[in-house]
Amino acid sequence: MNEFGTKAYHKPLRIAMRVIAVLLFLAFVGTWVILMNLWADLDIPRVYLYMAIFVGYVLIERRTFRGPDEDAYTERIWVRYLLTYAWWFLVLGSLLEHALTLRSQSTVTIIGAVISLLGLALGYWATGVMAKSLGKRVDTWAAMRVVDQGPYAYIRHPAYLSSMLVVIGLPLVLNAYLSLSLSVVLVVLFIQRLRFEERILIQRMPAYAAYAQRTRRLLPSLW
Repeated sequence: MNEFGTKAYHKPLRIAMRVIAVLLFLAFVGTWVILMNLWADLDIPRVYLYMAIFVGYVLIERRTFRGPDEDAYTERIWVRYLLTYAWWFLVLGSLLEHALTLRSQSTVTIIGAVISLLGLALGYWATGVMAKSLGKRVDTWAAMRVVDQGPYAYIRHPAYLSSMLVVIGLPLVLNAYLSLSLSVVLVVLFIQRLRFEERILIQRMPAYAAYAQRTRRLLPSLW
């Protein structure tokens, strides 16, 4: 049994995932060691702003609704792991790039902060509406229902849009332009995950199909 259900992975896939996890962990530790050696070169006020935004995001994520975990979700578990690793490399990579380049473009920092704060505000709104309607966790599909209040009246995935805004805004706060490539990876993974989740919701909840017909995924009137 795994954390998403009862379906077991084939042994070669399990081994490959563990090897990749070890390699990524070593790269993560190495990045942190380099960063610590360069810490004195950082623009500390901007780093504090950056970390405050990241902590705000983590706190909002703790409020995020958790739905039923079943076998169906194991089919895309690799997306979850890639999202986790890419997130942490974005956080540390942006700091490392800042330390190595010491770019200081205040206009870009302000733009990044505004984008990130808009993402945090949307995430706080969305998680609050979901918590009020369904609570923090629903363990069975029978207890699930469609939530169409607040931001969910306009788009189906405001929490994902919130995350996308934050991952785009964070590197801009530190003028870490190369790290935006990781932001692109994260946005693609978020889209992959939400599309897969939608297929499951439509299969398990007939009311969700009707809700999907009258709303957009991420951008009102567009997509």
